[in-house]
Amino acid sequence: MTDGLKAYLATVEKKGLTLIIDKAVRPVRYRTVAEEMRSVKAAMEHPDAAKYVTHGLRKNATIELYQSGCDDEMVKAVTGHSGVEMLKKYGGKVRQRELATRAQDARNRFEQNKKET
Repeated sequence: MTDGLKAYLATVEKKGLTLIIDKAVRPVRYRTVAEEMRSVKAAMEHPDAAKYVTHGLRKNATIELYQSGCDDEMVKAVTGHSGVEMLKKYGGKVRQRELATRAQDARNRFEQNKKET
């Protein structure tokens, strides 16, 4: 969880171990969350609101984790992906750019160490 989410959840009454529950204190299903998001989108005035999809939250988390410098294993641990294929699909150019930046940083460190020895 992000620090912002933790801070918000600290203000919410706890009714169990699950974050999103129904009136009977059972974990809600994906469909329930998707339906709630549809009604929120319908009330939004933003011109792109209809384009937002529930699964987009997972994609956004994947992208933000890569932008934060996380590697594939770290991203999988947070998002629940089991393989790298979906990470490549969701992360795409962001994943490649972050990996390339880290690789070039490692290469530069190698070059610096080579000059010193």
